Amino acid sequence: MEIIQITKEEFDNFAENYEIKNFYQTGSYGTLMDRHSFDDYYLAMKDESGNYKAATLILIKKELLGYKWGYCPRGYLIDFNDFNLLETFTKLLTQFLNKRNFMFVKIDPYIIYKSRDKKGNVISGIDNSKIVDELIHIGYEHTGFNLNFENLKPRWNAVTTTNGTEDLFSRFSKEIRNKIRKADKMGIEILEGDASSVKQFYSLVNKKHSRKLNYYLDMMEILGKKDMIKLYFAKLDTAKYIEKSKTLFEAEEKRNNEINQELEENINSNNTTNIIKRKMASDILLNNCKQNVINATNLYKEYPSGVIVGASAIIKYNKEIFFLIDGYKQEFKRYCPNHYLKYQIMNFYRKEGYTRMHLNGISGDFNKSSAFYGLTRFKLGFAAEIEEYIGEFTLVINKGKYKSYQNASKVVDWLNEPLFKKN
Repeated sequence: MEIIQITKEEFDNFAENYEIKNFYQTGSYGTLMDRHSFDDYYLAMKDESGNYKAATLILIKKELLGYKWGYCPRGYLIDFNDFNLLETFTKLLTQFLNKRNFMFVKIDPYIIYKSRDKKGNVISGIDNSKIVDELIHIGYEHTGFNLNFENLKPRWNAVTTTNGTEDLFSRFSKEIRNKIRKADKMGIEILEGDASSVKQFYSLVNKKHSRKLNYYLDMMEILGKKDMIKLYFAKLDTAKYIEKSKTLFEAEEKRNNEINQELEENINSNNTTNIIKRKMASDILLNNCKQNVINATNLYKEYPSGVIVGASAIIKYNKEIFFLIDGYKQEFKRYCPNHYLKYQIMNFYRKEGYTRMHLNGISGDFNKSSAFYGLTRFKLGFAAEIEEYIGEFTLVINKGKYKSYQNASKVVDWLNEPLFKKN
């Protein structure tokens, strides 16, 4: 067997027919990253009959003195349970990359480590600890079973599985369902964007990531060619908000009057406690409805055509969707645009035959004291299961160059430290 460089088209043909494929191991993703600080190369291991037994996209970063390091995002595309094949591929890859001045290569395979319940406890089912042991045995360095976002890509993810016939909404947590209902009552609607919407999208997500506008423009151009990306916006329809608020106010006002009538008819009765409780609850609700009418009216005056309050970008691949990044205007948080966006997007693609919805990274620390507890709880509330991947591994290609690179990195970090730290 031998490692060879193949074309992007050859790689995509292999990936499309591979059982466990993912968006990050595609020519489209490689092309995108090639425009943003990396070079994309496509490698395959060919047997004596000319058949490809494994392949990978490798993103290459060039450092000082011509040194290079590589990253195979969610790769390789190989049968990790075939340890002989994995060892052969690793040996040949090391030889191939060593001739090309590589220091190391990182991988974070798209392989679940162990099955977990919604509380993060290990349960019976998947157990791929043998793959981890084998990778370490044949020379990979494991970064460990970290809990948060220390790796290049999250080790812990929230994934909702579904089908085209079930009632997905009923599976959500009570808190999520209430937020979605609230958004609907307040006139939130979902719009699909296009290439001309990228700047508006960026204005809503730019504080969540260091990526610049050009990254999203390139993403829309490159992935859009294969219909792999969609932008969605949450719009507050202020006219609809007024209409719905008035309808709710009038319904509650009628109910409140009916309770008043009931109370008057039973004023001399000894059994008015329950009626009074219902009256007090209705009074509070009626006042909230009145405030909503006032808020809706004021918003309509300011935004007569409505206002975009949130946005979300998703990746479509292999009948799965990936929530890439989302954002919303902080002043409109109470309208729950993020909840409504996720629900409507998931429900739409469920009907289109998509079976897995990736809500992206969560923390593996499920304690309420965790800094990411709110994020994790939010995503798991969408009927999501926990997927814990085996993690990130480093394959050292040239130990001398790798050690020099590590030492140089420490010096650079030291030089970048401020001379005086603020108190």
